[in-house]
Amino acid sequence: MTSASTTASTSLFKGGPTLLDLLVDVGELRIAVTGPRMLFEKLTLVTTLSAFDGCTVGRLRELADSLEGTVHCGLVGVQRAEIAVTAVRSGGHLEIGLGPPSMYQSELVLRTRTGETFRELLSRVLAGDAPGPFTAGLHPVTASGHLEHHFGPDPDGGNGGGHDHGGEHRDGRP
Repeated sequence: MTSASTTASTSLFKGGPTLLDLLVDVGELRIAVTGPRMLFEKLTLVTTLSAFDGCTVGRLRELADSLEGTVHCGLVGVQRAEIAVTAVRSGGHLEIGLGPPSMYQSELVLRTRTGETFRELLSRVLAGDAPGPFTAGLHPVTASGHLEHHFGPDPDGGNGGGHDHGGEHRDGRP
């Protein structure tokens, strides 16, 4: 196990990167996020590993338990980032929250709890049975709601109690 004392930094913004490499030799990632929950709903782990390679729901949960994150914002303060695994029919998904929707810009600080680098942790936990090289990264999921108005799609078509910005949407509604 290598001491993971170094940090890597990157940014997420509209038109920016669509995949953040996780096979890095650092134990802490700092990700500046413009428009958290307005532009980006969450980060999800994507990898070339399948459940047949050992990337099972159980191992994804072990990975989630080996990570910790905080979301930093000047208006809201510091909050714990939600790291969750969802079981689906084809395997599982590891997702990382980006904080509350009221923030315009935040910084996600993601680190390993084990002292390993991200590369070491992912190789040990997810790729233990894999026969060769693999890739792993965090993909920013585009937000599906219009959060300056409400916190998700409104099934009745209203603005969900949001504010009036004096303009119209592309479909002509206020």
